[in-house]
Amino acid sequence: MPLSKKVLEDSVRLTRIHRIKIMLYMLQVAILVALAFLVVFIIGDAKIKPSLYLPLDSFAAVVVLILFVICVEGFFFRILEIRFARSSSARHLMANTSMKRSILIAIISAAITFVLMVPPILSVVEDATERTVAITSGTDYSFWSRDPIALLRASEIRATSQDIVQLYLVKDAVYREYNGSLDEMYSMRLNHDNYVIDGELTITIPFADHTLFHLVLNDLDNPGAIITVTLSNEVSETLTGLVSLLTLAFVVANIAWVAYLVPIERKYAHGSIYK
Repeated sequence: MPLSKKVLEDSVRLTRIHRIKIMLYMLQVAILVALAFLVVFIIGDAKIKPSLYLPLDSFAAVVVLILFVICVEGFFFRILEIRFARSSSARHLMANTSMKRSILIAIISAAITFVLMVPPILSVVEDATERTVAITSGTDYSFWSRDPIALLRASEIRATSQDIVQLYLVKDAVYREYNGSLDEMYSMRLNHDNYVIDGELTITIPFADHTLFHLVLNDLDNPGAIITVTLSNEVSETLTGLVSLLTLAFVVANIAWVAYLVPIERKYAHGSIYK
């Protein structure tokens, strides 16, 4: 086969590879938009009223998963491009460029994984979002189970008082229906076992997607009692779990890809005009 014909065929194949790659990426972007709507508004039950709620933690997991698929696909397309490149210089340049890109992606992914998996770093974020207030029996203390974009979840309440009083955690529907009736609040409370403040009390907040909770203070035994309440948050389990595992997969995949490209890059480095 004449050299010119071989070069022409390889050029056509490269053009087809690029076209297929672009079409596939466009399809995946469309899938990402559809999944974003499904995860956020259908499965995630996003709301505008009565308060804004967009569960971006689940959306972030979908985005990272799609990006990981695209990344692995990119490895496959790069193999084909190197195979059908028209010169050693082009093959060397492709391998070298791909290695540098993968090293950068691995570093960024490792940094994100480190942030999401290291407890001391997460503790800094969680401590910064703690909220402490003093309330009495006439105070309507309420809070949402998750922040508006679902990156933080209310995890526990620590309450202290110099007097012995009772504290009930109830949902908003219960609070609105039985407001003013301590007996009903007592029977409908979520903290069944730990509701008496005798110096200090810790209430673990149950998991809920987007729920408004109220704290009801029963101070009938010590009227006028004041309690100090601290609301603690924790980073979304989706971010610290699924997203961190996916970013770790980015690190492993890109390191493996660099290891695969090293001998290829060295093989074509001698005859390359790119150094």
